[in-house]
Amino acid sequence: MFLRCQPNPHDGGRMTRALVFEKTPGTHFAIDAEALHRQPELLKPFGRWLDVRMRVLDALAYLAVLVGVLAAIPVGWWTAAVGLLVCVLMLAANRKTAGRLARAATERSTESFRQLHEMGCLWLVKA
Repeated sequence: MFLRCQPNPHDGGRMTRALVFEKTPGTHFAIDAEALHRQPELLKPFGRWLDVRMRVLDALAYLAVLVGVLAAIPVGWWTAAVGLLVCVLMLAANRKTAGRLARAATERSTESFRQLHEMGCLWLVKA
């Protein structure tokens, strides 16, 4: 399941990458994974260290670029391209992870579901 582009009604209809899931049969919701990834502190209410986890994963992605560029000097130019590719893929995976963490929080409690909606990160979508 990939992230889909959906308009966020809480943000003036701005298109965003969202994790779309079915809460009850026939009722689909979207979680703004891009906003949660950009602002990991929004994940704090849903679990201890979730914001730190997202920051560490992003740091590892950027570290891959650095290692690729540094390895380009002794090994070859292609290592920089590999480092960049790894970084892009890791950032996409981290974005999806942020959405999955929020979805798990909504399944644990209705209070988390309500909080995500009030933050503007969760909304109802047409299937």
